[in-house]
Amino acid sequence: MTQSATTPANLYAGQSIDWRNSAYLPVSRASEIAGISTTSLYNLNGAGRLEFKRLAGRTLVTTKSLIALLDSAEDWTPSDRGQHARRARTERARASWEG
Repeated sequence: MTQSATTPANLYAGQSIDWRNSAYLPVSRASEIAGISTTSLYNLNGAGRLEFKRLAGRTLVTTKSLIALLDSAEDWTPSDRGQHARRARTERARASWEG
């Protein structure tokens, strides 16, 4: 089935398809859903956190393992990474103003 430019990818015969109801997803679709690169998906598979299957020459992600991966995501918290560099830039700027 080919899709026209106006047909959304999640419609089939006019009905919406929820990706969670599919047993397998193409790597590219799983990447879109997770919001990470396909390379990251392959790395997660190598680490045993995501399950791939081979079907008719295509690599597919098991939906069950993708859902488990998404459920395991950590809550976001702000990082203090870069705080030292920001402080150093501020000090250099102040020193140049006092000049």
